[in-house]
Amino acid sequence: MKKGLIIFCISFIFSDMIWAQDPNFSQFYNCPTYYNPAMNSIGNGITFRCNSRFLWTPIPGSFNTYTVALEAEAINKTSLGVLAMSDVAGEAYLRTTGGYILYTYRPLETRNNLLQFGVSGGLINKNIDKSKFLFSDQLDEVYGNTKTSAYNIPNNSVTYPDFSAGTVYRHSGEKNKKHVKHMETLGFSFHHLTRPKDAFISDEGRLPVKGVLHGNVQILVNNKIFSPSFIFEKQGDIQYLLKKQSGFQTFTLGLEIINRPFTFGVWYRNKSYTSKLNQYDSFIFSLGLNITKNNQTHFKINYSFDSTISRLKTASYGSHEISLVIDLNGKVLFKGAQSKKKDARMHECPTNLM
Repeated sequence: MKKGLIIFCISFIFSDMIWAQDPNFSQFYNCPTYYNPAMNSIGNGITFRCNSRFLWTPIPGSFNTYTVALEAEAINKTSLGVLAMSDVAGEAYLRTTGGYILYTYRPLETRNNLLQFGVSGGLINKNIDKSKFLFSDQLDEVYGNTKTSAYNIPNNSVTYPDFSAGTVYRHSGEKNKKHVKHMETLGFSFHHLTRPKDAFISDEGRLPVKGVLHGNVQILVNNKIFSPSFIFEKQGDIQYLLKKQSGFQTFTLGLEIINRPFTFGVWYRNKSYTSKLNQYDSFIFSLGLNITKNNQTHFKINYSFDSTISRLKTASYGSHEISLVIDLNGKVLFKGAQSKKKDARMHECPTNLM
C-alpha cells in the first residue's frame, strides 16, 4: 500500500490539475484502430490484433488493459471492423469495458496514394466493486475490520455511447536504382466527440475530448525494414486542446527494425513534442518475431518493457506489454468485393510491411 500511496501523492502534488485520460499503449503501432478509426483495414486484407498491457505490476491491485480488434475490407472502397477493450485499475477494480464498430471509406485510391476516412461508435460501461472499499466506521480499534459501514455508494456503474472520427493519408513508392521501397502514413483523429458522462455520482463528470496525431515511415533496404513512428495525444476540454499547456498530453517517438524473423525497437515517451529532459517519462524497449508465410499471411508477436524514468520510477518498476498481429493479405470480407484497383496499387508495398 505504501507504493500506491506514494504514486498518488506524487501525482497530486506535481500536477496543477487532475485530468481524466484514456489508457495508452507502448506499442501504439500494433493497435492502430484504438487510436484512429481511419486506420481500419488500411493494409488491404483481414487483420486480427490483440494487445495486453500490464502497468505497475508491484503495486497492490490490477492496472491492466486489453484490446482485441478485427479489421476487414468489405466492399469497394469501404471497410468494416470491430474493437473490444477492457481496462481495470486499482484495488477496488474500477473496470471499463466496451466495444466499437468501425467504418472506413476511401475517397482517394491510386497507385501510390491512399486517403481514408473513418468513424467508430460503441457502448462503454464503467463499474466499481463496492465490496473492496474499506471505510473508517468498519474498523474496530481492537479487532480491525468487523463492522458494516453506514456509507452507501448510490451508483457503482455507468454506461454511455462513445464516438470517434479520423482520417489517414498514405503514400508509397520505390526507387529502382537503389532497390529501396518506402511507405509513409500520417493521420489524426478525435475521440469522445459527444463528451459522454462517465461519472458515477456527479452530473458534471464528462469524458474530455482527445486529439491524436500519428505518423509512420517504413523503408525496405536489403531485406531490412526501418520503421520510425510517432504519436502525440492530448486530452482535455475542447477549449484547451489547442493550448500549449492544458489537459493531459504525451508524445512517443521511436524506431523499430525488422530483420526477419526478428524485430527490435527503441522508443521514448515525453510529456510534449519538445525534448526537455525534465519532461521525459519513460524509455521503451521491444523484441519480437515477424514471420511471413507464402507472402500472404503475416504473424507478428512483440514484447515490450516500458522503463519509467520519471518521479514514479522507484514505485512503479515500469510496465510490460504483449501484442499479436495476424494479417491475411489480400483477403476480403465478401468474396469478389475487393477494390478494382487492387492489382495496380502500390500503397501496401513492399507486401511484407505490416
